[in-house]
Parts: sequence; structure tokens; C-alpha cells
Amino acid sequence: MKQNPPKSPIDRIYAGACKRMALRCLLSLAACLPLTAMAESDNRFDVQIEGAGDYRKLLEDYLEIRRHQTDDALSEEELQRLVNITPAQIRELLATEGFFSPTIRHELLRDGGRPVARFIVEPGEPTRVGNVDIRFSGDIAGGRHAQRMAALRRQWSLDAGDVFKQSAWSGAKGNLLKNLLNRDYPSAAIKESEARVDPERRIADLSVEVDSGPAFTFGTLQVQGLQRYSREMIDELNPIRPGEPYSQDKLNELQARLQDSGYFKSAFASTEVDPDHPNDVPVRVDVSENERRRLALGLGFSTDAGARVEARWLDRRFLDRNWRLESQLLFDRDTRRLAGTVFFPTWRNGWHPNLDARYERTNISGELNDKIRVGGRLTKPIQTDERILGVTYYADRQRVGDTFINNRQALLANAGYTWRRVDNLLSPRRGYLASVDVGAGPAGVINQANIGRVLASGVWMTMLNRTWQPILRAQVGQVFGASRFDVPADLLFRAGGDQSVRGYALNTLGVPQDGAIVGGRVLAVASAELVYWFKPDWGAAVFTDVGGAADSWRDFSAGHGTGIGGRWRSPIGPVSVDVAYNHETRQPRLHFTVGYGF
Repeated sequence: MKQNPPKSPIDRIYAGACKRMALRCLLSLAACLPLTAMAESDNRFDVQIEGAGDYRKLLEDYLEIRRHQTDDALSEEELQRLVNITPAQIRELLATEGFFSPTIRHELLRDGGRPVARFIVEPGEPTRVGNVDIRFSGDIAGGRHAQRMAALRRQWSLDAGDVFKQSAWSGAKGNLLKNLLNRDYPSAAIKESEARVDPERRIADLSVEVDSGPAFTFGTLQVQGLQRYSREMIDELNPIRPGEPYSQDKLNELQARLQDSGYFKSAFASTEVDPDHPNDVPVRVDVSENERRRLALGLGFSTDAGARVEARWLDRRFLDRNWRLESQLLFDRDTRRLAGTVFFPTWRNGWHPNLDARYERTNISGELNDKIRVGGRLTKPIQTDERILGVTYYADRQRVGDTFINNRQALLANAGYTWRRVDNLLSPRRGYLASVDVGAGPAGVINQANIGRVLASGVWMTMLNRTWQPILRAQVGQVFGASRFDVPADLLFRAGGDQSVRGYALNTLGVPQDGAIVGGRVLAVASAELVYWFKPDWGAAVFTDVGGAADSWRDFSAGHGTGIGGRWRSPIGPVSVDVAYNHETRQPRLHFTVGYGF
């Protein structure tokens, strides 16, 4: 059968049903009104599908007769017509799954009660792929790309012996074409495709011819929409050089760099695809700029830190240069913070440099700290991942009770990497997020001793089916070398709180000292959670968390919290409201969080 983009059987069946329903509504408004109550009325007749096995749901979802079970206006003649045409629809639907010779028996039973439309389906043996012939024309067939053509044939996903399904056939052709469109050949097209199905032998021989068209090369960059910021900044972010081969990945990278820069609300990179003019094709970038300055004020509340007042000031042309200043002033129950970060233009190799400075006063679990942090970092987003390199100076003045005062400082170089392998970055259902950060600083003028620090975190989740979702979290860290009396508080570890060990207040699991809780040199946290999604965006959860922080693994003891909670997949990310039972104090505690993390 020739594959010249016909509508799929599912599309044809559904489209036909929609046309008939629309016609009925146009004939009379009154006739439409009963349709609004169909879901609430009892079925006029039953539909029984037997023998379809794993394909029963496919038939139930798309058969026209199923959508008319609650139609009070359905006549006896119309019901009989639906019963008579359903076997043909079943054959079309099963053909999409590779069954071209099913046996179907049908009957309409009337035994005094509700009518029963009964269909007995025997799908038979599926049709499998026989020969696969993939041919190329255009520039790629000119003799210089034999290896690439061989690689494309190896990557073909519908091999001999596989069950021939319409979705797999369309997907294999789409992937073949996409590999050409994304690199060198943006005008490539499927010239001809054919699947010759022999129902008796249950074999489908496949034939595809792809015309690559000419090879394209990039030209100069053209920018539209630039008013507030300099063209020079965009040129520095541009990874494309005139004359290099066309690559969709390079266009995506340019677009991502501009959007990640913070200067633009949106950025779209594109080229004209004209097979008659494939060389030195101009790259067009359309940008929508963000405002230069912005003041943001906010009020908030969290179960960890209570009420919060915050002010943020943003200047995207700091000191009349292509530097971006982001500053923050924050007050909550435990913290006072004044912080600022200056982001410099991204380097051509993709690294983002910045300098930051922060003063912070914290009062947590009886420990009062005045902290200063100054540092420089390089960050490099790589699609969903991120690399970090940095050097940071830490200093604090620690006070516990009325007598203990300790001044600490440290200078550390650090490197970090974050992996994000999830189906949705904002509200994931499956996948994992993991990060590791390693820092080190030698003894000398600043460090009282050699300091090493490692922190690793991870979250894993999956969907067992449509409703059950297990989520696992883990975090482990350690400071090596110096004692906690020589290491600033920002480098030590605490546990407890909304996204650590629920059942405990924020940072209340650590090292006891003079009636206070201070940071320790080791950390371990683990959590297991099971969510039941009773609606697509609403769920209920049970969980258990264990973990703590200590001066050494020998002194380590874990806190334990167990509880239940509600879940909402909101537009801003997953929202959780939990009640956790603290196994140590035997008291419940309320927690509220947005997102996944620690």
C-alpha cells in the first residue's frame, strides 16, 4: 500500500464521528442540549468486546459505537447500523498494530433487558517486516557520504522480523528524515515510501527513498528587535561561524544562549530554506528584550522560616556595560541577608562568568552567625546539565550562648556537575536529578588546615502505571581535614526541614554544643515516598525520611520522620503539603514545599 500521508484509521473514525455530531447540533439547538448530560445518564445499550487481549483498550477508546452508548436520541435503525459498521472499524484499528487478517464476529442481542452489541475478535498472527530498502538521492548520494548513508541505514528502527505497526513505520521514516534535516540538509524530504503488505504471508516489504537536496552552509548573522542592548553582546554569544555546515543544533544553541543570558524575554533563530540558494544562508535572530532595570518586592511564608519580606533590584546595564547586576535584601524569622551578583558576558566557549558577594546573619537552633562570602564562578549549561567552577572566600563569627565566640575563615576552589534526566524540568514524572560538588583548599595564610569537602545529592522517580509514583531522595556529604571549629558554617552540614528530614524544623539536626545545634562535618539523608495520583494533577502521598548531621560517622545518629501529604502539579512546579510524625519527639509537624530538592 502506498504511503502518501493518508489519515490514519483512528483519525478517519474520529473525524467522521465529529462531523456527524456537528451536523446534529446545527440542525437544532434543542437537539444539542441532551448531549451535555450524556456522561451522567445510564447507557442505552452495552458493548462487549471479547478476545482482543491487549488491544481491547484501543478499540474501546476509538470505536464510534462506544461514544453513542448514552445517546438517548439513538434510533433502533441507527444502533443496528453502528453494529454493522463496527467490524470494519475494528479491522482498521487492528491494522495499525500489524494485524491485517483478523476474524470478527458480531451480533446484537435483545433478551428483554438493555440491548448488547457483542463483538468477538480474533486478531490472528501479526504481520512482520520482510525486506527493507532505503535509498538516497540528492547531494548525499554523490559519493562523498557513503559512511553517513550506511550509518542512517543502521539507525533505521523498523528491522526485518519486527511487527509492522503504523506508528513504528511513521516513526522510522520520521527519524530517518530528521537526521538529515538537523545536519547539512534542511530541505530533505521523503520522495517516496511504500509498504507492500501480503496478508496471506503476513509480510510487509518496506521501501523508502529520501531526497537530501543540496548541502547548506551558514552565512552572516542578522538581528531583529535589538534596541536597549549592544549587538556586540549577541556576537559574543553566537557559536555559528560563516561558511560552516548547517546544523539545527547550532541554531538551538544560539537561541538557548540568548535566552539564558537574562537580557531577552524571547529569542528565535532561523534560516531561509531555499534549495536554489543553499550557500552562505543568513542566520536571522528575532529577539524581544527585557527591561533594563526592575525592582521587585515580595512577601512570603514557609513552614521552615516563617514570614519573609524580600526586595530584589536588577540592572541589566550595570555601570553602562554589558554586565547584569542582581541584588537581594531579605528578612525572615532566622535570616537577614544582603547579597549581590554581577554577571559578565558569556564567553565564546559557552562559560558564564560572575562575581558575587553576600553578608548574612542567621540565628538557627541557638547558634548566631555573622557570615561574609565573596567569590567568582564559571557556569556552563550543557542542554539539561550544568558545570560549575569557582573560588570562594568564607568568613564568619560564630556565637553560641553568652560565652562561646569563634572566628572562622576559609578559601576553597570547587567544581560541580548537575545532571537532569527527567521528562519535564518543571514538573517531572519520571527520571532523575543528581549533583555532585567537590571543594578543596590547602592550609596557609587563610585556611587553618587542609580542607576538603564533598556533597552529592540525587532524586529518582518513576510511574509504575498511571496512578502510582515512587520517589526516592538521597544526600551525603563530608568535610575532610579541618575540625568544625576551623570551618565556616556555610561549609558544614545540617539536616531537617521541608526538603530534608520532615518532622523536624529547618536545620535542627546537627551537633549539640552548649545547648545549641551547630553544623557538623558529615551528613546523610534518605527518603522514600509513594504518591497515588487520583486525578492527573492531584495526589496523596505516604513517606518516610531518615537522616542527620554529626562531627564524624562514628557519632552519627539519624532522625526519623513518617507522614502523609497532598500533592498538586501546579503551573509553577510540584506543590506538597505534608504532615510528618517525629519519632523522637512523638509530635506531628506541618511542611509546605514547591519543587524537588534539598
